[in-house]
Amino acid sequence: MKENEFDISVRNLLDGAEESVSPELWKGIEARLDQAAAPKRVVPAWLWRSVAGVAAAAAAVAAVVLTAPEKNLSNQPTINTVASATDTPLPEETLPEEKVTPVVEQVSRLRARTARIWEAPALDVCEEPEQPLVSEAVVPEEHRRPQSIIGPATQEEESVSTDQEAFNRLAFEEHKTHQRGTYSMSLQGNLQSNTRPQSPASTIRRTSGIFIAPNPTQTGILSERPEFSFGLPVSAGIGFRYDFTPRWGIGTGIQYSNLSRSFMGDYFEVDGGVVTKSLYDTDISNQLHYVGIPLNLFFNIVNDGNWNVHVRMDGLAEKLVDNHFVIHDTGGDIHYRQKVDPLQLSAGMGIGVEFKFTPYLGIYFDPTLRYYFDCGQPRSLRTIQPLRLDFEVGLRFSPKR
Repeated sequence: MKENEFDISVRNLLDGAEESVSPELWKGIEARLDQAAAPKRVVPAWLWRSVAGVAAAAAAVAAVVLTAPEKNLSNQPTINTVASATDTPLPEETLPEEKVTPVVEQVSRLRARTARIWEAPALDVCEEPEQPLVSEAVVPEEHRRPQSIIGPATQEEESVSTDQEAFNRLAFEEHKTHQRGTYSMSLQGNLQSNTRPQSPASTIRRTSGIFIAPNPTQTGILSERPEFSFGLPVSAGIGFRYDFTPRWGIGTGIQYSNLSRSFMGDYFEVDGGVVTKSLYDTDISNQLHYVGIPLNLFFNIVNDGNWNVHVRMDGLAEKLVDNHFVIHDTGGDIHYRQKVDPLQLSAGMGIGVEFKFTPYLGIYFDPTLRYYFDCGQPRSLRTIQPLRLDFEVGLRFSPKR
């Protein structure tokens, strides 16, 4: 730039420049008016020249910055080196006089432009275009699948996984059901044959439990002839069963049994040691009423679908609650009861089959070979032939699991 052009630019910049004076400054000036008479300090000439030189240099830098064309520096990379004012050539253009901007406005623009430059982020020259952010779910490291090595799961793998989950769920439900156990209740009936051994020398035959005195000293039956008939032994009861595993189960309940027989015998009534009534070879009927509690152990051989096949082992304790005799006489029937204290104990083992009409109702048949121990009971089929074959039939109800 030529010297005259530089002078013109500086003159145009300083033309019309104004600076407002603060009230504090005016107060200071008024305070100093009173000191006008005081001798004034002479300022060296070299200080005035230094101030003028600094002002001229500042005006030159401001002219270069303000007259340069504006550029959008927000997207430009940050340059770490600072260029001096002397290295940048001044643009060869002269601002028209009528469009000269006051210094205050120029300084404001300079400050705004500098603020934008400092606020712009520093960019790397080799920066790649930004990619859109995609949020990914955080997956635990132990569950991560190395897609680059194994690849995505195939349809066959998904099918195997689904089948495995279904199998595990079924096994869990079955385990939970078996762990909880299953309950059932049964209404049962029991029949025994009324046959007796033909040989009096049978090894399992026992004598009667009734004491027969040679002379009547108390009221009762003095002697008995061989029975001419036995009633069919019947039992009925309610049973409860609990299967604590798929194979094993236990059961209990309450059972009533009735035994009957008819025979010929002698009956005497004694009062104070004196026989008041005697009947010889009269027709006598005997009814035995037992109430017992069984304890059963079941082992399921087959327990699938509608069928259940099991082996049963049990013990039974019975109490004779009524031993009733009826002596038939022309003058009227005579009722006589005999008390027996001991319990009748027995044990049995058999195999049973159950068919379920529905998941909650089934019919079962349990034949059992049972042995009655000698416990001092009245004469009956059990005392004559203690090894008996029971045929138990019943309905079993299984509540919903």
